[in-house]
Parts: sequence; C-alpha cells; structure tokens
Amino acid sequence: MERYYFDLYNSEHCQVDDQGQLFASREGARLEALRILQDIAIDEAPGVERLKITVKLRNAEKVQIFEASLTLDSAWN
Repeated sequence: MERYYFDLYNSEHCQVDDQGQLFASREGARLEALRILQDIAIDEAPGVERLKITVKLRNAEKVQIFEASLTLDSAWN
C-alpha cells in the first residue's frame, strides 16, 4: 500500500491534502481522483455558470504524479 495525496483546486480556493489515503495501486488512486471530481461537480455545478475543478495527485514522496481537471461552462443564448 502506498499513500497518495489529493490536492483540490477550484476558482475560489485550493485545499492541500496533508493526510493522504492508502491505495494498493496508482490506478486505484487515479480512480479516486476522478471520483472526487465527480462528487465536487455534483455539489457545486448547479449554482454556477462556470466551474473549473482540478485534482492534483501526489505520491508518498509528495511529488505530483497525476492531474485531472473538469471544466463546466454554461450560458443562455
């Protein structure tokens, strides 16, 4: 098991993960990063016209190894 850290960024603030989570593989940590993006989008998207969320994944040495972003733009014509 290896510890991975999930730092969150959106248009308003960032949240640095200082505790991390244990995963058996990098793929498991990648899937968790994507799940985090989905959960945040479900919570935040209904009230905004524009949203960008980024999850940066760091390994046990705290080196960034993966990044995933989700961008939502919505507007009336």
